[in-house]
Amino acid sequence: MTTKMAFLFVSSMLFSTAYATIIYQWVDESGRTQISDTVPTRYKDVATKVDTSASHVSEKQRQEALERVAREKKQVEAANRARAAAAAAAKAAEQPLEPKSAAPVIDSKTADCEQLMRAYRESQECFAPFMRVEGGTREEAYKYCTPVADPSSQCSAPGELPDRINR
Repeated sequence: MTTKMAFLFVSSMLFSTAYATIIYQWVDESGRTQISDTVPTRYKDVATKVDTSASHVSEKQRQEALERVAREKKQVEAANRARAAAAAAAKAAEQPLEPKSAAPVIDSKTADCEQLMRAYRESQECFAPFMRVEGGTREEAYKYCTPVADPSSQCSAPGELPDRINR
């Protein structure tokens, strides 16, 4: 967008000199300053010519403006390429969740509490990203995660002392 605006500005400056005319300024009878390229006959003696030489663009200035436009266009294109590359890298860095594997078979008779708690924690960590703010779990979580019941009833909770010490 900046390049388009710069190009339009340079073009307007170039073409405005082709149709340049003499501009006059005068104050009318009500005290207002008037500016125009034609002066009414009654103000011809008080109208002054306005210096517009500051708006003329030299060939050198025009060339510098065109070079600046080309340079800015290259910078914008480079920034767009870098932004696209960063977006592609970010997308590649995201690893899709893999579908759940078969639930680990845990023999309740021989399983020790550490194994049960580890399976429970892994299940909770898997479900965590799918938890809703207002409570509950999104349905798609069950495609990727295996629910494991809380083993606290079978084992003592982590950090809990055995019954003989709790008394």
